[in-house]
Amino acid sequence: MTRQKTIATGIGFGFAIALLFTTISSAQSPTTPSLPQLTLPQLTSPQTVTSTELARGEVKLDGRKLFTIAAPAVRNQQNGTPITARAQNIETNLNRIVDRNLDPNQLQVTTAIDSASNLPIISVNDQYLMTVTTLDAQLQGQEPSSYAKELTQTIRNALIEAKRERQSDFLVRQCAQAAGVGVVMFLTSWVLSRWQRRVIDQQRQRQTEIPADPIVSPNTAESANVTTSQIVQQQMIKRQQRNLREAQRRLLQLTQVGIWGIGILIILGLFPYTRWLQPIVFSTPLKILGIAIVTYLAIRLGDVVIDRFFSALSDGEVSSPQASQRIALRVSTFSVVVKSLSAIAFISIAMIAILSVTGIEVVPLLAGAGIIGLGISLASQNLIKDVINGFLILLEDQYAVGDVIQVGKASGLVEHMNLRITQLRNAEGRLITIPNSSIAIVENLSKDWARVDLAIVISYDANLDQAIHIIKQVGHEMDQAPDWQAKILEPPEMLGVDDLNNAGVTIRVWIKTQPLQQWNVGREFRRRLKLAMDEQDIAIGISQQSLPLRSAAEDRAFDGGNHSPDQNNLGGGARSK
Repeated sequence: MTRQKTIATGIGFGFAIALLFTTISSAQSPTTPSLPQLTLPQLTSPQTVTSTELARGEVKLDGRKLFTIAAPAVRNQQNGTPITARAQNIETNLNRIVDRNLDPNQLQVTTAIDSASNLPIISVNDQYLMTVTTLDAQLQGQEPSSYAKELTQTIRNALIEAKRERQSDFLVRQCAQAAGVGVVMFLTSWVLSRWQRRVIDQQRQRQTEIPADPIVSPNTAESANVTTSQIVQQQMIKRQQRNLREAQRRLLQLTQVGIWGIGILIILGLFPYTRWLQPIVFSTPLKILGIAIVTYLAIRLGDVVIDRFFSALSDGEVSSPQASQRIALRVSTFSVVVKSLSAIAFISIAMIAILSVTGIEVVPLLAGAGIIGLGISLASQNLIKDVINGFLILLEDQYAVGDVIQVGKASGLVEHMNLRITQLRNAEGRLITIPNSSIAIVENLSKDWARVDLAIVISYDANLDQAIHIIKQVGHEMDQAPDWQAKILEPPEMLGVDDLNNAGVTIRVWIKTQPLQQWNVGREFRRRLKLAMDEQDIAIGISQQSLPLRSAAEDRAFDGGNHSPDQNNLGGGARSK
């Protein structure tokens, strides 16, 4: 039912867009023939001036382009250029003629040769309008006289059309069309608003149905492989839905803004008094705003695509739970890095597009940016080392988010990593930030498998064989226990007597466990072993030290009888007076 409503809404939206474009075509196609638009062919005469030496200007009437004029290019002109002043002068004369009581039946647009300049001039009802210069004609690849005759017909049609558009009956029809465009804009915007509200409600409902992420410590029994993989997948699904919701919401808002912008553009073009405002709608600030919005949507949609790709990649891998955990952690780390790189790429393209829109030549700028980038790279070698080492860490899968690692004296859970830094959370809750370039040797305590290294010290008076038997028995019982069987990969390995020292006899045991489970298994094994050794009266080794004591006679014999009588006591007290 929801899908049918969505399809119906889409059909209605498409119908509204079609109606809107129909209105556009009808508004831009008046009943009278349209004004001829002059093409600008390339110059073929060898005597013509090249386009790089010319300044061009457009002559418009009621916002419609009539023809193009040319003049020599003038640089460093502060108060306007001659071509701009000339175009404005011609447009002022045309508007003055239209505002008068112009009779289309008595309109005469003529051309004649000026005796002083030997150039054709164009007059309207015997009033001077403009002079057709040699550069104007050369820009069109024609002679001045022939080009002047062509302009007379263009100007006549434009004046007749401008006079007709100022009639009351025409303005009434245009007002009706403007009202129709406004109704279409309002209905389409209302449909999109309802659609957006419905999408937001559905997203909120789905958000409440998804359980919250459980808080799992890497050093607890709840951090099993399957649980870790499920947590990472849930987080990726939430990121996908959040990015998709944000992209849909922004896209609907952008569509609404586009509909109102197009509608306002059409309404402005319906009336001769407001048609000159149309270029403002597509001015440079609005273009920059549009580029920024499109870039934002591209980044959001790119995040959705990347999350879906990595999610499908991890789901497609058929492997053991241990490998599934590793894949999930690595996919989560790679997705963050790839999304960061894609965002940088989109922002770079947007910056180039903005520079192009503002009229700045991009190619020389990129060449200069390359030289500047070379200098910056020489000054930021550590940053480049960070990026390169971070890329190699990800490529070689040295560690990922969720691993427990040790780098030098720092150790902890990897909370965040990118191409520049790695952040660890240690046992005390401190966040440690390490530049990737300083990571030379890293110890991964949670990759593939882990090991409990137990050194058990017993007293010299204890029965050694009985102690070894008890240790093996405790290891076997724990290996067969349902709660610990999944965490212990192999039966505990008894290595035997490892050392003899003043504390006692050291017996070493190895237990191979799942990643991140070595601490839990070690704690439980020590607890069980202590209880079992207490039952058998096997004492734990205690450091011992021998202190021999000698009598005074033995002391004199040992020292050769060199002690004075006052020093014959054990304390060596001072002589009394």
